[in-house]
Amino acid sequence: MFEFARWITERDYRAALMAAGLALLPLLAPVSCAVLALVALQRGAGRAWATGVFAAAILALVTGLSGAQPIDGVLSAMTIWAPTLAVTQLLVSSGSLSAAARVATAGAIVLAGAWVLLAPVTGDPWLGLVTEMIAPVAEQTGTDAALLADRLLALLPGIIAASLLLVSLAGLFLGMWLHAGLASPGAFGEAFRDLQLGPVTGAVGALTIVAALATGNAVAAAVALPAGTALFLQGIAVMHAVVRIRKMHRAWLFAGWSALIVLSPWAMMGFAFYGLADTLMDLRRRAGAKV
Repeated sequence: MFEFARWITERDYRAALMAAGLALLPLLAPVSCAVLALVALQRGAGRAWATGVFAAAILALVTGLSGAQPIDGVLSAMTIWAPTLAVTQLLVSSGSLSAAARVATAGAIVLAGAWVLLAPVTGDPWLGLVTEMIAPVAEQTGTDAALLADRLLALLPGIIAASLLLVSLAGLFLGMWLHAGLASPGAFGEAFRDLQLGPVTGAVGALTIVAALATGNAVAAAVALPAGTALFLQGIAVMHAVVRIRKMHRAWLFAGWSALIVLSPWAMMGFAFYGLADTLMDLRRRAGAKV
């Protein structure tokens, strides 16, 4: 796999074709981002941005030939590629995964909060799209579709900001893992286990989650989603770190990841609170002290 990744990223056209092809499959969006992140780590940010433009041109051609609007596919892809390349560039310049993730989280939080304050999502076409999406769920649960659509519409800026954060960081993580496999095996694991978003992110997450639950404030709810997503990722990092520090059986990792698949979204919230606890109590240091 690592040699294939090296071969793909050695030439701009190969990486562009791979990124564009993967971007056509929504579930593989993080892998598409990882291709560009790997190009940035292997050959520099400039080559990665150029590859992204090349991939966008390929997408425009493919979507145009399929009868769709070329701009739609390009905008969708660039919306996830640009944040990934930006956070990868931050990683390269700072040398710290935690620092890059903090800036990315701050950007997602600002996007969600500013969107709700400056341009609230109301009316069509958003309402029509959301109503169509939740219609099957509303029918199965017997919920009022209009009421459910209104509630989801209020959360849409936070959902989009959290999704962009999750996809861009997942792409960065995968790109780092591939790069480490080629250049320095084990380096990504060390960096990920040390992921620390800091007390500011923890405080913003805790305050906005409490405010959203207690008051239903739209801005608090929107900001809580990307902040909670970042803390969720930190919670996973803490799990990996504690298992390694305490020399626990790898079955604990299997159980944790299985819970994410089987029990989501409850398990995601559990990991987010685990990440929040780490920002307050430094769980990894405490685990090390007990060894």
